[in-house]
Amino acid sequence: MFSGIAAGFLSVLFMCSSYIFSRSYIRKHQDPVKLSIFSQLVMSAGGLILLTGYLCFASVPCNQKFFALLLGQVTTFIWGQTSFFVLLKEVEATRASSLIGLKLIALAVVSTLLGNMLSGLQWLAVLLCTVAAVGMNFSGGRLSLRAVFWLVMASFGYALCDMCITKMMLLMPGKSMLFNAVGVMGCCFTLLGVAVLPGLLKYPLRRDELKDSVPYSLVYLGSMLFLYTCFGLIGVVFGSIIQAGRGIVSIILGMVLLHFGLEKNEPQVSGKIWLRRSIMAVFMLSAMILYTLTVNR
Repeated sequence: MFSGIAAGFLSVLFMCSSYIFSRSYIRKHQDPVKLSIFSQLVMSAGGLILLTGYLCFASVPCNQKFFALLLGQVTTFIWGQTSFFVLLKEVEATRASSLIGLKLIALAVVSTLLGNMLSGLQWLAVLLCTVAAVGMNFSGGRLSLRAVFWLVMASFGYALCDMCITKMMLLMPGKSMLFNAVGVMGCCFTLLGVAVLPGLLKYPLRRDELKDSVPYSLVYLGSMLFLYTCFGLIGVVFGSIIQAGRGIVSIILGMVLLHFGLEKNEPQVSGKIWLRRSIMAVFMLSAMILYTLTVNR
């Protein structure tokens, strides 16, 4: 279990960093859809390299269930990712990364509907994370209806995507979840690159825009490698609880950005707001501990 938790925290660190790069891209080029398309092309090259390396040592399951999950992952990933990029036009990066913690409540609801019941303490941990995410949002000001809509869209898209990833990881033949993650990522991101190719008809490829998407793409790939490993080791709900720790990392990251004068990526806020965000981060940490206790029981 420790390995899964460690992988989850590494994923959070990389993911929060990727949000800063995505915010920077959108500020420069003013189009989240372009980032969605161009970053997928960059990541598909990385996915193809990973898949080629994986196939030198092992094989992927060639059955209907695996390929159905692969198609579902690709569809829901594009749904969630594009929704999140549109959300970034409405709120700052570190605030958005905290709000996506609401994905957890969407995940718990979908899991329950599919018959995977959570215990009372596990639901308490989920709700505690949700309160923390909402609390961080309120400390940063009100959300517009447009922002709320894209937040809900992104949350459910990511939740369904995570469920597909977890089921694919459990179908892989390898004993090492990190190695299995390489194979699943190779399949997913290679196919994602193919899926976004029609988007080039509307958004022709430009060298400067593709180049500017590379930093985000590489950091996000690193985040996904650890996230897939985390889901394979400790499951999608517990892994998402750990991912809610992005709120804690966001606070630290926001302070670092402000310290170095990068207000364009993270606007300055009052000490009262930082205090409230810190309290909500403690709530998130409490939820992680609570869920961990339920797993050990």
